[in-house]
Amino acid sequence: MNNIIPTLKYLYMTIKHKYFVFVIGLKLDVSIWRLLKHDISKLSYKELPYYGRQFFGDKSQPDEFIKAWIHHQNHNDHHHEYWVPQTGHNRCDPPYPDNIPVEMPKECVREMVADWLEASRAYEGKWPDLHNWKWYNENFDKIRVHPKTKNLIIQLLQENI
Repeated sequence: MNNIIPTLKYLYMTIKHKYFVFVIGLKLDVSIWRLLKHDISKLSYKELPYYGRQFFGDKSQPDEFIKAWIHHQNHNDHHHEYWVPQTGHNRCDPPYPDNIPVEMPKECVREMVADWLEASRAYEGKWPDLHNWKWYNENFDKIRVHPKTKNLIIQLLQENI
């Protein structure tokens, strides 16, 4: 019972997040279907209670939150982590190496950028400006994506911000 309030708070935050991703996603030409299903796994029993506790409650089980985060990344193709195979596949010719990002489809990249923009809006209180975007400036070079994906991200941001 003591987990219900944090879970409800996180549910509200997720719904608000989905709304603003929808708003910016339309501008980035993300399909309505993708925007409707954006982050739907956060509403699952494998994620919602653990996110709720991590953000609004008892943080004493970080391993449970990490499992929820991994579940989220592995079930939402708008996360760049989804596109980094943990183990290569030696049946490919040539074999595909471990931990090397594959190119993301354009619709996934568009949704990811919408997600980033909204998250910055939520955390910083305003839509980011590319020349002064703290999160982007601090994190973009650390994000592991295929070079073509990185170029598409830059292009989308230059065209839309």
